[in-house]
Amino acid sequence: MKNFINKGIIFSFLVFVGCGYKPSTTYTTPLLGEKISTEVDIDIKNPTDSIFLKDALNDAVLSVFNAKQTTTNSDSKIKLSIISTDISPLDYDKNGYAILYRASTKIQAEITDKNDSVYTYEAKGTYDFSISNDSLLSDSLKHNAIKEAFLKALQIIEFKIANRGINDNKRDK
Repeated sequence: MKNFINKGIIFSFLVFVGCGYKPSTTYTTPLLGEKISTEVDIDIKNPTDSIFLKDALNDAVLSVFNAKQTTTNSDSKIKLSIISTDISPLDYDKNGYAILYRASTKIQAEITDKNDSVYTYEAKGTYDFSISNDSLLSDSLKHNAIKEAFLKALQIIEFKIANRGINDNKRDK
């Protein structure tokens, strides 16, 4: 059994290496650098969600872009604004109470890269979550769901930045 697991790990490694897999940071780091400054426009209609977007952006800088967040001497800048947020029911129990919800967000990112080129991207993120039959939809559940939807939207923006990096890499060759 142990031999089978070891062969599976080796096979997986060879597939990733053989197919040319590279993490997206291979393409985002040359564009954004290793130090990114962040800014979030506060949505006057919903300032609480702006705070959660700022938290999600700071998480993404560390985990998704593999960079450090800084306020001075940054290589690039990410400025985000909220276009919309919504929580809507998807499913109901036999008594008509909502038990499944979807948090939907749409954000806009203005990216200033290492070369001072400015790019604008929009992305949507969704996050589905359920509540038990005898509970209410609390503010903490709503805010957590919105933050998760923001993280998914930020991943889409990261893919768009990586795509630009791939295209720039092809042009340089």
